[in-house]
Amino acid sequence: MNIHRKYFYLFILFFAATDQLSKYYLIRHFDINPELLISDFLYKVNEYFNIVIVWNRGFAFGSFQSNMLSFNILYVCIISSVICILLIYANKLNQKYYFFAFSLVIGGALGNLIDRIAYGAVIDFIDLNFQNLHWYVFNIADIYISLGCILLIFAEIRNKLTDND
Repeated sequence: MNIHRKYFYLFILFFAATDQLSKYYLIRHFDINPELLISDFLYKVNEYFNIVIVWNRGFAFGSFQSNMLSFNILYVCIISSVICILLIYANKLNQKYYFFAFSLVIGGALGNLIDRIAYGAVIDFIDLNFQNLHWYVFNIADIYISLGCILLIFAEIRNKLTDND
């Protein structure tokens, strides 16, 4: 295994672990019972940032919310398949820059997948707002996924520019 692949897998584990640690801290610090899956306001950090607990039983941005076990199983299968496809694709590309971007996306997806398997829902807790305008509540894994996607877009733009030269 080359050094880039080794770090690729270590970064995936690091990103998934930091996401899970943030959620573990939240559950322990605010004494949340994950079996109840109750969404609630927890703490106002400042006028732009709140800590809340939202159990996302749906898909991206809370779409397709469902309490049905069959939907959660479907989501777990879809997310697992996407993770496997991304792992294969990143290894096929075998480029350092892509490894880091894909490790962010895969690590974040793995963090959210662990929530789905453990709780039947993803724990979201970061609430950013300006006056009465609130963004979707999200978590650390979502940040990793978003950053990884942004890096992948930049990588593709860079490749297109260097191919044209």
